[in-house]
Parts: sequence; structure tokens; C-alpha cells
Amino acid sequence: MITLTILSTNSYANQAATDQVKFANAWVKKPMPGMHMTAGFVEIENVTDSSLRLVAVRTSFSAHSELHSMIMVDNVMQMRKVADGWLIAPGAILTLSPGGKHAMLMGLKHTMKNQSEVTLEFNIEGIGWVAVPAEVRVPKT
Repeated sequence: MITLTILSTNSYANQAATDQVKFANAWVKKPMPGMHMTAGFVEIENVTDSSLRLVAVRTSFSAHSELHSMIMVDNVMQMRKVADGWLIAPGAILTLSPGGKHAMLMGLKHTMKNQSEVTLEFNIEGIGWVAVPAEVRVPKT
């Protein structure tokens, strides 16, 4: 019964999300051999008339997941955890991409194969967790 309730709740959140946000181009960087962390990327479009906020990320294949930004400090690029997430204005697209905002995935639980599919879950304030399929791939150089 509990499992059914969880699945129903996730299903509802995913349906609600399709009416409020659109996810596109989701992918996860294939980690280098021996690395136990990687990053996830996606485009999230707010199709509502109100602002939305991305507040968290999680996966089943990593022990810990965080939202991160890259910033320049004293001519050195640094990665920082984002505490309050990111606001997505009405009609705007939030882009998580290499070298910028991204989902940091740490403590990988298994080897990730190129072109395999994984699931990233994003928590949108007021909507809940939304499962987004993503392809594991080697970044283009």
C-alpha cells in the first residue's frame, strides 16, 4: 500500500509538472575511470504565468546530489553548492550545462555506461519531485 501511494504521488507530480514545466536535453556526463562523481545537465522551461523554483536534485545511482554553480573568484573558477536553488521566471528556461549551473552527483553506486539511460529527479517548489530520463554520454569536445 505504501509503495502504491508513493508511485501514485510521483505519478501525480510528473503529470502536474508536464503542465507547468518542460524538461529537455537531459544528460549525465560519463565519469572518467575511477571517478566516483559526475554532473547532470538539463533545460527546464517554466510554462506557467508564475515563477517557479528548482530546489533540489536526487538520483538512485548516487549517494549524494546537490545543485552547484561555477563562479570566478580571483581569476580561478570555483564550484559552489547552491543553498536556495534557482528561480525560473514565467516563460524562461533554466539551463544546467557544463561550466555553469549543474547537478553534482557524488558517491556513484555503479559504473555508468556510455549511452545508457538513467533518471534524474528534480524538486520544483510547489510541484514536488519530477523524474526526468537522461542519457549518459561523453561530452562533445
